[in-house]
Amino acid sequence: MKTLIIGGGIAGSSLAFALRRAGREAVVAEARGSQRDTGGAFLYLAPNGVNALAAIGLGDAPAAAGGFEAYGLDFHNARGRKIAELAGEQDLARYGARGVVLRRARLHAEVAQRAQAAGATFLFNARLVELRTVPQGVEAVFADGRTLIADAVIGADGIWSTVRRLTWPEAPRPSYTGMVDCGSWTEVDLPDTARQQMYFGHRAFFGYTVNDKVAYWFTNVPRHDEPGRYELADLDQGDWIASIRRLHELDPAPVQAILNAARHTLGAWPLYDMPTVDAWHDEGVCLVGDAAHAVSPSTGQGASLAIEDAAVLARWMQHETRPGAAFAGFTEERKVRTEKIACFGRQLGDRKVSSAAGNVFRDLTLPMFLRMGAKATAEQYGYRVPTPPALRAPREKAHE
Repeated sequence: MKTLIIGGGIAGSSLAFALRRAGREAVVAEARGSQRDTGGAFLYLAPNGVNALAAIGLGDAPAAAGGFEAYGLDFHNARGRKIAELAGEQDLARYGARGVVLRRARLHAEVAQRAQAAGATFLFNARLVELRTVPQGVEAVFADGRTLIADAVIGADGIWSTVRRLTWPEAPRPSYTGMVDCGSWTEVDLPDTARQQMYFGHRAFFGYTVNDKVAYWFTNVPRHDEPGRYELADLDQGDWIASIRRLHELDPAPVQAILNAARHTLGAWPLYDMPTVDAWHDEGVCLVGDAAHAVSPSTGQGASLAIEDAAVLARWMQHETRPGAAFAGFTEERKVRTEKIACFGRQLGDRKVSSAAGNVFRDLTLPMFLRMGAKATAEQYGYRVPTPPALRAPREKAHE
């Protein structure tokens, strides 16, 4: 089964590696000019994501990419008082792994390089413009005139997926949440933090982790009007970081210390909510990662779910001869889990919006909300990709 993967990010590269490890042919088509041109700041890879990498043979990739362990969350209100916590000290014993904070570009480069070393072919400057069903399978047409025919096409091309748009034109589009995310890493004179520190600031939400005198930080900037697609690509960094400092000028000392030391951010990204996508696959095309089920950054699960998808889909494709059958099994196995996490992420994201009355209510109810969410967190972190494979017929096959 020749597989064409559209999108060479973490999801696409992980899938390419997993398929090659199983002896399958994999070609990755990436619209960017190289695998280094990925952008982004840093990410949190949850214990389930770390375990999913191990399941496909990339267990050492987080350490090789310079990641460091982080476990648990402390939540503070705008005055700096800790109002809730999610303990993570027992994560290793409970889940077999601790979460890891990594620079996104480093993890992506590590996985992509290993996929190439395993024999996956990467095509760059390959912007997909058309998909056609042909007798031999699915034909992909790229903007520069190149064409490629594969047995299976995988859309690993993110929340604005071209594969989803071309295959299911009526599928819902992402909706803007009213927030812009930005972040960076900055040298600071603050103690290391094993837990991630979260602040519901007076005007915006702020989070950080310190490791070896470097703060990995982010903030969610309220903005009512949706930015243009490329409006935030060329920010004046001096003006932008000054506006971030003003946004947090009333917030507690650690927040101000980090922002006073910061000289720039690594970009700014509007945050979108992805409505439930009914169809993830047809007989020759399947969606994975954010293309199928983008989740709020509030969950800390985006990259982890994408890697889980790669591991599960590779397993189904290894043991099914028809792409459509593999895709049906994959979708049934993954859909309930990912949609449940997406719903939880929306609830978390709603609590980040600041208002005088809302902040008082949130401070009072957050501990109870997090106690209720502890079960959800355990379900998220405790997931393991089934190995050895334990395949079963999906419902739509069982009734044939």
